[in-house]
Amino acid sequence: MDKFLVKISKSKKNTKTNAKKNVCLSEENLHSIEKKRSKIDIVPNTKDINQIQNAVSSDVVTSKSDQTTNTLLESDNFIQDPGEKSTNALILFSSGFGPYQPNNIIFPQHSGRKFRPEWYSSFPWIEYSPSSNSAFCFYCRAFPSNTSDPTFVSVGFKQWSKASYKSFPQHEKSFGYKEASAKLAGYKSSKKSGSIISKVNTHHQQIVADNRAYLKCILDSLLYCARQGIAVRGHREDEDSSNKGNFLELLTLRANDNDIIQRYFIEKEKTFRYVSGDYTNTFLEYLANIVIKNIIDNVIAAGIFSIIVDETQDLSRHEQVAIIIRYATKDLSPAEVFLGFYETETTDGETLSMLIKSTFVSHGLKIENIRGQCYDGAASMRGSYKGVQARIREENHLAMYIHCNAHILNLCLIDLAKQVSYVRNVFGTLNTLHNFIGASSKRHAIFEKMYSVLNVSTCDGPKTLKSLSDTRWSCRLDALKAVLLNFQTVVSTLEDISENDAVYVSDANALLKSINTFEFLFCIYFLKNIMLLTNVLSKYLQSSSIIYSNVQSMAKVTIQELCNMRCEESFNNTWNEVDILRKQYNVSSPILPRKQKIPAKLGGELKEVENTIINKHYKINIYFAVLDNIINDMGERFEENNLYVLNCMQDILLNDMPNNNSFK
Repeated sequence: MDKFLVKISKSKKNTKTNAKKNVCLSEENLHSIEKKRSKIDIVPNTKDINQIQNAVSSDVVTSKSDQTTNTLLESDNFIQDPGEKSTNALILFSSGFGPYQPNNIIFPQHSGRKFRPEWYSSFPWIEYSPSSNSAFCFYCRAFPSNTSDPTFVSVGFKQWSKASYKSFPQHEKSFGYKEASAKLAGYKSSKKSGSIISKVNTHHQQIVADNRAYLKCILDSLLYCARQGIAVRGHREDEDSSNKGNFLELLTLRANDNDIIQRYFIEKEKTFRYVSGDYTNTFLEYLANIVIKNIIDNVIAAGIFSIIVDETQDLSRHEQVAIIIRYATKDLSPAEVFLGFYETETTDGETLSMLIKSTFVSHGLKIENIRGQCYDGAASMRGSYKGVQARIREENHLAMYIHCNAHILNLCLIDLAKQVSYVRNVFGTLNTLHNFIGASSKRHAIFEKMYSVLNVSTCDGPKTLKSLSDTRWSCRLDALKAVLLNFQTVVSTLEDISENDAVYVSDANALLKSINTFEFLFCIYFLKNIMLLTNVLSKYLQSSSIIYSNVQSMAKVTIQELCNMRCEESFNNTWNEVDILRKQYNVSSPILPRKQKIPAKLGGELKEVENTIINKHYKINIYFAVLDNIINDMGERFEENNLYVLNCMQDILLNDMPNNNSFK
């Protein structure tokens, strides 16, 4: 106790000096105080104040802060003494301290009276200052206001004779005390459950998170519609519509399992739902830009690339140019990416080349990085002087032009149909037959009825007739297989129409007369075998993973297979198989074509038939003629893409002992 009084006397002597200094706790003291604060219940009227005081005292004693700092901890009571002007009650309260209420000290007298420790329990807000021998209000010191009594905030109360029966009760009834008490209670509550600001901030963060989650649901739904290639908008999208379109109906379906969509879209918790046409177009544009950016980044990373360009008309008869980029990935695997459709008014070489250049510039691609350009055989594309390939090579001579191999094969098949009259007649009959039966729902219903009555098994082929399309190159094979596998159904359908339909009886009889012959049956069977070979090559040429060496080898293999078919044995096998089908379908026997008459001005005699034997006529004029035409045509056209520089590169890259000329 004597030592404690000595410390009090020292603190009184240094009051003026200490008031001018910044009293602060070291980081080590604050850390230890915080640990002890977590073990003690923080309340304004802490009864066991000695426990806190002893805890702080132990921290102060063990602290080794530098003497050159502004930290002044000469006594235990200095930290909480309200008489020290630099003591901040709010900081102490937030650090876990309550009113400073020392008990085991001698309270000096003032005007014959002294402070009584019993007041601690009667007035929990009161705190005592040993340095100034006065009382303060901890609540008002922590949260002072304009209405606070300075006596209990900064001056100190010493009139002990009026304390218990007048001054202290009056202070508890004052507006300043009640305001400070309310603030302290609110501050204490906010320490446990969070402040109003933190709650508002948390609520705002939750709203932002929900908005982002809802927007993500919208983008996911739009992305689904885009990937599936289905329409986004509906014909009528108002609340009374039974079908609002794929996008809105998808959101309605997802609302059954998604609370965010249920709240924002169905219950309309938000004013803006972001589902109108303007928003969907904007979102789709953003999604498309992201996809294109990823494509361009991969192309730029590859360094060099090739382009594939083709044009076609859309349903509105606008010319659309499709641009595809082909490049090699890091593992040297070929990759083809579709860049987009671009509308153009004309398809001349200058316009198309400017369109390609402007498109590349807009995406940050350089013309000088092009190493190959692949187009069809149109003059505007392959022209040596004014074609697109020539205009591109003016700026980049390394951009080699390659005629699309798939187009080459298609041109070979088109030439086959044009040059051989029997093939031309067969494809014309197929096209007319499809249009005749498929154009009328009534006639098509007859076809389906005959199909079910005859119980035709076509598990390996089409069950309906197929059209001949100029863009879908495999349609010729499908059209041939459809008629061959459903031959009896087609014949029965035409017979039914000719007997019961007075309007189209002549058309049905004409078609029936054309297809119910050995010549027609032989041609579609023979052409089917050829198309089976060429269709394999056609599908391979349209693959994005093909490489130059494989294209050359596959074309040579296909030509060799066609050459192998051009033999007596192969013809006899085809003849015998068709003859079996003739008997199965009850088709008339093969006959020689009628003799053609020479014009009268040239003599007027009949031409002699070159082949009087029927099978010899079919072998020479149809079988061998078709094979010779397509073999020669494919050999010449595919030789166009047999580029010497690419053959040399192939020799160097793939052979262990390449030729020296390949290096040169």
